[in-house]
Amino acid sequence: MPGNPILLQRVIDELLATAQANSIDARRAEAGQFTARAYFHGKMTLTQAEGVASVIAAQSDAELRAARLLATGKLGLFAQELADELASALALVEAGLDFTDQEDVVPIAPQDLHNRLISLDHQIVAQLDRAIGMERLEAIPWVVLIGETNAGKSTLFNALLGTQRAVVSQIAGTTRDVLTEPLQIETDHGPAEVMLVDLAGAADAVDELDELMQASARSAIDRAELILRCVPSAQPLAASRAVHPTELVLRTKADLTSTKPDATGLFVSAETGEGLDELRRIIAQRLSDHAVSLAADALALRPRHEAALRAAHSHLTTARQSLKKGDGSLFPQDLRQPELTAASMRLALNALSQLAGDITPDDVLGRIFSTFCVGK
Repeated sequence: MPGNPILLQRVIDELLATAQANSIDARRAEAGQFTARAYFHGKMTLTQAEGVASVIAAQSDAELRAARLLATGKLGLFAQELADELASALALVEAGLDFTDQEDVVPIAPQDLHNRLISLDHQIVAQLDRAIGMERLEAIPWVVLIGETNAGKSTLFNALLGTQRAVVSQIAGTTRDVLTEPLQIETDHGPAEVMLVDLAGAADAVDELDELMQASARSAIDRAELILRCVPSAQPLAASRAVHPTELVLRTKADLTSTKPDATGLFVSAETGEGLDELRRIIAQRLSDHAVSLAADALALRPRHEAALRAAHSHLTTARQSLKKGDGSLFPQDLRQPELTAASMRLALNALSQLAGDITPDDVLGRIFSTFCVGK
């Protein structure tokens, strides 16, 4: 949730106190209560509710974009359209099973049914091929800036982002928390994102706040896939310190000194822009296989969503196989295994219903009666 959480908590406390002073029965809402009410009252689908939760938890722009697609109901609409088509085809199959004594009921031909099933299956496979797992978006790689106090980390952090995200001051220890912002990079696969992280400068802990600050910093470093160690250009590097394979040494404040004690590392200046393009190129080169990207219209799937689509694909494949003879050709006139075909189609429909909402046997039966003159 955007904004200051401490300030928000104070506002809530004041509202509750005012309500109680006026004898109004008020309490804090439970986690997810309003979204749950919307779902149980049919105002949104389960996938839309999951999208709301994903929007709240999103850290990167790609993750937020994917969450918003879920919240708009795009996945549910896609599954609903497939489920409607599949239910209509299933109605034709079950009509041949349940109403064979009605002369005006004509079962669907194997070739027609096969064409419908393969069209549905291709749409599911295409969606799976284009989609990306939400867990991959959530595992966005971290690029962490570390170094001593006043090493230029926050100034560089702002320069790379192109915005004043971190407070910059000559006073040592200005940064007291772990600041994170998505950074867009250009890869061979197009624009992608990594998480740029600014940490408090390394210093001895003198109080409990310092200890918490350093614990957060250590946790961020442990998660980092690329560490940018910031050392002012005018300072020599510690010769005895080994450089970790995931670490890149940045010689910051390159514009402030003309005399450099050594030439180790990449010289950068947040003020003049020296070395920033090269730094972005290096970040993209090292993390291109891990950075997250998502096409504007592609869906990000939760494990539950992917499992439902793959189950539907599997059952549709079984249904199509039941239409074929031993040599792989289709039966020419009628369905030889209509019970097996209908059962597999029903399982596929159940899988899609997990994303689209329930489609009951009565729904299928209603399609039969609306399509044929059964029991005139």
